[in-house]
This record gives sequence, structure tokens and C-alpha cells, in this order.
Amino acid sequence: MADKRLDDDSYVVRVRALVMARDDSTGGWSPLAGGALSVVGVYKLPHDDGTHKNEYLIYGQALEDQSVVLECMLRKDVMYTKVNPTFHHWKTDDKRFGLTFQSTADARAFDRGVKKAIEDLMDGL
Repeated sequence: MADKRLDDDSYVVRVRALVMARDDSTGGWSPLAGGALSVVGVYKLPHDDGTHKNEYLIYGQALEDQSVVLECMLRKDVMYTKVNPTFHHWKTDDKRFGLTFQSTADARAFDRGVKKAIEDLMDGL
């Protein structure tokens, strides 16, 4: 996926945030991409197989060098938690990621985008 160009029109939401991953060895959160600010979005994947089942990807690129820092498929059973107004995290499969948002408005927009995608996934059962 990292080598494909994502279509700007297929994003449900895009915000600026610091991408974090859970470090179970320390019990804390570690910044990815050296702590660089990233553009993170919920991306609706195009249908190539004719099934009409929607899939969503949480995708992040570092602002500084455009490197991919986050690629996480969003699943309908995701555990999404709003810890505080500017830090949210989620768990899907055995992976845990978090975002520290630049503003509460970005956090609210991202939360709405995730909820919209999950609703769409649930409707496609």
C-alpha cells in the first residue's frame, strides 16, 4: 500500500497529529517517525474486486519527509478510546496506536471520521 498514491477525494477525514505506538515493555506510548508531526487520515479504499464491501485504512505520513508512519486497517471491532480531548488511541488485532492532536477540533473531526467509517463497516455485514 505504501507505494500507491492515495486519492485525496477518498479521505473521510485528515488531520495533523503526532503518531504514537504502545510500548508494552515500558507500559507507555512512544512517538513514531522520531516524534515528527504527521498528516493522518481515515482513507476509504477503492473497490477492485466488485464486492462493494467498504474497507478503511488509517494512514499517516510525516509532514517533514512524506514517509509513511502509519498504515492500519480499520476493523468494525476496533476498540477506540478518547483518553482526553487531544489524545485518542485504538486497538485492532494485536496493535495499539494513538494520536496526539494539534487541536481539539482536529480530535473531534478524527473521532467523527472513525465513527462514520465504523458505521459503514457495520452496515456492510
